[in-house]
Amino acid sequence: MKTLLADIAASIVFIQLALAMATDLHAQSPDQQPRVRDRLWLWTHPAGCYNNDFIKNRLGKSSIEPVDAVHYMGLRNAYFIRYKDVPELPFDSYYVPFKELDQVTWSLTGASGVTSTEEREHVLQLAAGNKNITNFIMDDFFQHTCHLPLHWLAAEEAAFPVSLTLGPDRSTVADQLRLVQSDWHTKDFRTKEYVVETSPDGDSFVQVASGELPNEADASQDVNLPKDPFVAIRIRILSTHDEDESITSCGLQRVELYQGTRRIATDGWQADASSVYLHHAARHVLLDPATVPMPASLTPEQLRQLRTQLVIDGRRIPLHVVVYSHQVVPRAVHHLRHVDAITLWTWVPKILKDLEKNLAKLEELAPGKDIILGCYMYDFYDKKTIPLDLMKQQTELGYQWLREGRIKGMIFLASPICDLDLEAVEWTRQWIARRGDQPL
Repeated sequence: MKTLLADIAASIVFIQLALAMATDLHAQSPDQQPRVRDRLWLWTHPAGCYNNDFIKNRLGKSSIEPVDAVHYMGLRNAYFIRYKDVPELPFDSYYVPFKELDQVTWSLTGASGVTSTEEREHVLQLAAGNKNITNFIMDDFFQHTCHLPLHWLAAEEAAFPVSLTLGPDRSTVADQLRLVQSDWHTKDFRTKEYVVETSPDGDSFVQVASGELPNEADASQDVNLPKDPFVAIRIRILSTHDEDESITSCGLQRVELYQGTRRIATDGWQADASSVYLHHAARHVLLDPATVPMPASLTPEQLRQLRTQLVIDGRRIPLHVVVYSHQVVPRAVHHLRHVDAITLWTWVPKILKDLEKNLAKLEELAPGKDIILGCYMYDFYDKKTIPLDLMKQQTELGYQWLREGRIKGMIFLASPICDLDLEAVEWTRQWIARRGDQPL
């Protein structure tokens, strides 16, 4: 009986001890939980960098330093992006104030996509000496027209006729040619009248067809060809749909050739044009857009090699990239497969109405990638204050997605407007104070 009572007493003590430990753990757990503020960042630039640019003659002059702006907003984390070669290399002395922050994401590609091997090497060294550099960012990584379809475009004010000549690697027979009208964002570079010529020897050409492309983006027209072998085919464009006050040029998205219902592979063909607009080469009409990476600060291969350098003293530092909502297109995947996180930005405020749709598109395009929502506190597109209802919309949506786990964080842009008494900045600051300590 005594043994039984002793066992019961021991059990009671054990249960009490376990309850006490559980109570203690429960009391500590809220402090250990991540909070909203831990996932919020301020996008920062050197002090005053917008004074002669986005806010010139509009809002007065800003002088707030990056880290001071972070503190002003009630935050502990910053993205820092070099701006027009400021600060100068090396960054060590400039970095001193950043040492007091919890997390710093430093740019490997600065504003406007500027980068260099020397700068990237120095940033890696900076991270080796500062453990609070927890990520790297590539700003303005994709070129501003990268989301547009691949085109061949003739130069502005082209002299007509303009010729586009395509040559297979061997004598070829095709019975149909398809021309696809350009889809340029200004609705220029539109081809109008054309003739089609073939050559059996590469020297002499014979006209085999003529026509007029409709003045509509993506419009296509099929042209019947004689079933005679050729070693070159030439499209001579005689006129344009462009009006006198516009670019007055021409272009094509694609040229396809068929034999019966079978499309002839043209990947290895040669292409040449009598006139070319910069970055819009003749060969573009022969390419499958899905296989061609978008123009960017680094090629996919350079990006892959860069990632191998991001293990520093045994610490793997994630690589982030800026993607604007209009850049969420299939061709972006060639680069996005080599990054760890994507920061999603809406450059034109009125497009914020599509924010939920654009997040879904990005989730589908880059499944498994961390997404961080970028929130502008100023309308940099029209260089004016952002309407407060749009500021609230993007911030509250981001907060909802953060709690749901759809995004990993939010970034507010930017430090060089934090001392200008802007309504959107002050509302965001109060929102951070109100939401920042809530557990996730």
